[in-house]
Amino acid sequence: MSKQFVKGNVYVFTKKKFIKDRCKYHPKSVVKQSLAWVNLVNGNEVTIENDCDGRARSMYVHPEWCKCIKNNNPKIESEAI
Repeated sequence: MSKQFVKGNVYVFTKKKFIKDRCKYHPKSVVKQSLAWVNLVNGNEVTIENDCDGRARSMYVHPEWCKCIKNNNPKIESEAI
């Protein structure tokens, strides 16, 4: 799971990651109350607002709940000369 959004990458919100993250901190009954909006935004592309905040269908989402589907910032490996 990503700890922050990387500008230039493309992310989608995932219900599975949301549930996994929220169940670490809250009882399952509390997590189940959130599923209405979670089902609505599941699989939607995220608009990055900053490294910690994004939006999927106008709902705020955290990077931990999202999956990177396109990495536009691959690590550059230096070559030894």
